[in-house]
Amino acid sequence: MKKILLLFVFLAASSWMMAQRTVTGTVTDTGGDPLIGANVIALGTTVGTITDIDGKFTINMPAGNNTIVVSYIGYEDQTIDATGLSNVSIAMHEGTLLEEVVVTALGISRDEKSIGYSVQQISSNSIREANTVSAIDALAGSAAGVQVTSSNGAAGASSRIILRGQTSFNGDNQALIVVDGIRLDNSEFHTERSLGGVSNSNRGIDINPNDIASMSVLKGAAATALYGIEGARGVILITTKKGSKNQPLKVELSSSMGISNVTNITPLQTKYLQGSGGVWQGPDTGQSGSWGPSVDNAYWDGSDYKYDKNGRIIIVEDGVVPTGATKFVPYDNVADFFKTGYAFNNNLAFTGGQKFLGYRLSLGASNNYGITPNNKFDRYNAGLSLEGTGFDNKLTLGSTINYINSGGQRIQQGSNVSGVMLGLLRTPISFDNANGLENAADNVSSYQFPDNTQRNYRGGGGYDNPYWVVNNTPFNDNVNRLFGNISASYTFTPWVKISALFGTDVYTDNRVQRFEIGSRAYPAGRVIEDNYNYKHIDQFYRVSGNGYLNTNFSLGYDAGINLYSESLKNASITGDGLNFFGFPKIGNTSDQASLVSNSQLKTAGVFGTVDFGYKDYLYLTLTGRNDWSSTLINPNAEFDAGAISFFYPSVSLSLDLAEAFKISYLDYCKLRASYAEVGGGAPGAYSTSTAFILPTQNAGTVNDVNDGWTNGIGFPYSGVSGFVYSAVAGNPKLKPSKTKELELGADIRFLNNRVGLDLAYYKRKSIDQIIAINIPYSTGFQRAIVNSGELATVGGEIILSLTPVKTKDFEWNLISNFSKWKTTVESLPEGVNNQYLDGFTGTGVYNIAPLKDEDGNIIEKYEYGQLFGNPFQRVNTSEGTFDPDMPYNPDGALIIDDNPNSASYGFPMADPNQRIIGNPNPDYLLGITNNFSYNNLNLSFLIDIRKGGDIWNGTKG
Repeated sequence: MKKILLLFVFLAASSWMMAQRTVTGTVTDTGGDPLIGANVIALGTTVGTITDIDGKFTINMPAGNNTIVVSYIGYEDQTIDATGLSNVSIAMHEGTLLEEVVVTALGISRDEKSIGYSVQQISSNSIREANTVSAIDALAGSAAGVQVTSSNGAAGASSRIILRGQTSFNGDNQALIVVDGIRLDNSEFHTERSLGGVSNSNRGIDINPNDIASMSVLKGAAATALYGIEGARGVILITTKKGSKNQPLKVELSSSMGISNVTNITPLQTKYLQGSGGVWQGPDTGQSGSWGPSVDNAYWDGSDYKYDKNGRIIIVEDGVVPTGATKFVPYDNVADFFKTGYAFNNNLAFTGGQKFLGYRLSLGASNNYGITPNNKFDRYNAGLSLEGTGFDNKLTLGSTINYINSGGQRIQQGSNVSGVMLGLLRTPISFDNANGLENAADNVSSYQFPDNTQRNYRGGGGYDNPYWVVNNTPFNDNVNRLFGNISASYTFTPWVKISALFGTDVYTDNRVQRFEIGSRAYPAGRVIEDNYNYKHIDQFYRVSGNGYLNTNFSLGYDAGINLYSESLKNASITGDGLNFFGFPKIGNTSDQASLVSNSQLKTAGVFGTVDFGYKDYLYLTLTGRNDWSSTLINPNAEFDAGAISFFYPSVSLSLDLAEAFKISYLDYCKLRASYAEVGGGAPGAYSTSTAFILPTQNAGTVNDVNDGWTNGIGFPYSGVSGFVYSAVAGNPKLKPSKTKELELGADIRFLNNRVGLDLAYYKRKSIDQIIAINIPYSTGFQRAIVNSGELATVGGEIILSLTPVKTKDFEWNLISNFSKWKTTVESLPEGVNNQYLDGFTGTGVYNIAPLKDEDGNIIEKYEYGQLFGNPFQRVNTSEGTFDPDMPYNPDGALIIDDNPNSASYGFPMADPNQRIIGNPNPDYLLGITNNFSYNNLNLSFLIDIRKGGDIWNGTKG
């Protein structure tokens, strides 16, 4: 019986094997390189396999089935009739699916449908069409949830980039920038911040837009969870252009020019001359006000007058005009000051490759001339990228290196007595800053008398003449920077790939700020030499793999370690009191004071991600990262790794309904959901312990230790330096702030992908904020740094893409990005009513604690960063008066000071109480991009709309 059964099984197996047949083959791209991990299945069955490291496969085809289907991310599916064939060669073609491959955290490329969170990718074409000096500015209006704010219109000015609102109390809410997998420093260091100074560039401006292949905007916590302690602010992933193997030399030359003009000039009154209370008071008096007599009765007398070539101003009230007098015509100082700005961008690139090596060499020059005289910014880039393969494409080696030289001459900004705008806007209509001269910025007589004293509307006092500013208070900077990486990877099988990435970013930033004798900020003159030396090293060591467990289930993983170190050294020397005019150098100053500071930090992280896929329509991704930071180490206690260890998890899910349920009228319909926890950045170096510092400087000459009763002791004393405890107490229990976020979304496309709608909703909380609070002086300190306070953000995004017209020769594409969010202050530390962020000490930008009733219940919450200060008094009583103890009435009539003996006579009176006076946050953001193409001709334009947001006016009129 056993023999008969065995014979039966043998015959059945033989019959089954004879019914099958084996097909082998190779899958490559169009260049002949093997594609590893391509999915190969028999049509209509669950029989399948994946290609190996050489792109080879073997599949046992069921009886009667001769059709093979091959799929690979970024390529069009290929269907092959294998009738009568035992070996096939399949070349995969890049197609429309290539646009659906998205670069995600740590440079991992994934199919768009497998991602369970919002990612928006900006192409190199969009960046090029934006034609901006800074690659960061190219994102304005181009992606939902992205707020790009330029500090001012000066050439080389900084730009801030915020993704989905704020997550931190400390004001550093800008997105992390990553280039080819390596973090890029985007700091904006300030020189002479106390007086406003200039708008320094943040270092993102050093990136050459012409070298960018794509930018991925990672907005949510799930998208950035693999960056752990640095993930809360969002991430901008930049992938640069590379060469391709087996390609002939290709030379690209691009040139562009941009023009900028002032379109909206601040409206100023043109009815009253310099003076006060209707009385004329000219430059000789030093009067600052512009409430003198009316222009209707004003004349020039034609006399010789050093402040005006037309003579002195006289007021004719009896109608009898003196002989030789001419009618006064108001000067338009603002319109005459600004000029047309120009930006010239040129780039030359060489791209190509041999059998085992691809290369790209890029040379760029950007020369920018601002809308104010003598303002310029230049940037010169050189970049080299190499990538080679070996051992049958199992080994890949690559390197990218970039050198940048940038800098120029900058102009003193607004809130600054030596600033351009303060003097420009406050100059009355009766004074000509240009002194009647053409090209006034190039003619010293417009702003300076022969004795080298300043010519301005207040007789040399008050605020600087704008033409004096652009010539006698120059700020020059010069940055030399080198950043790049070296990478290596080896693929053993599709399931095992090891890789290493080593990157660095090194630069020096040398600055010189000069204030000539007679400048209002420093009448005796001042020179500041400020030098920054920055360096960081970023290292990744990883193992990864992916493939199909069977024809239904796919699996991918990536795990590794990240080591990061950073150092910053700042050395500055300030010289006060120039010995003589015309030589603003450190060697020409009477007193010098120097300061050197050093800061270092290190972080280490381990991370991992696992991606599960089911039938190419359902995906689950789990990630985790644990970080350790050196800035959290308590130097006064035994080292405890657990005390500086923080874990950040995420989970995301995506479902393609159109694929799952075969919905014919939908091209694509993905639902997504995610939850993640990320860090807001470790505290700054040396925050966990109380530092020793130099005693407070006294007039910039000696360091004093004062007991409050005597004159104290000046250091150095007998050649010995002295140090004191900082007034800010260190906190050994500090930890990073944490952001928790839930995100839901949908991505729908139909009508052959001519209509697309991407929706996102997110809700997050940022807790354990790092904030400095006042503490009792009895502790021996004035302030302490603590973890306390919470922010909450709720927001949504709508991305609409349309192709209204598409013919053989003409196509019109439209993309609209709508964003709206609200970040509220949920709590501040106990006893803290407001937190100063920026601005003036009296009126500025503050975080305001929620308003509570007597029982401690919250009545009202306020958005992040309110304008807070002393508003004008307005009628808020039935008697037509103002009562500071009554609720403020923003619509009430202004209360005018009617006391003729008061310094503010005739002006609105200030409320003695500080209040919220405005909200600078926009109501929503909207970017609309239109692109028209006709054969080889392309036209595109972008409309960037920011609705709402208050602006504070610092003047009284």
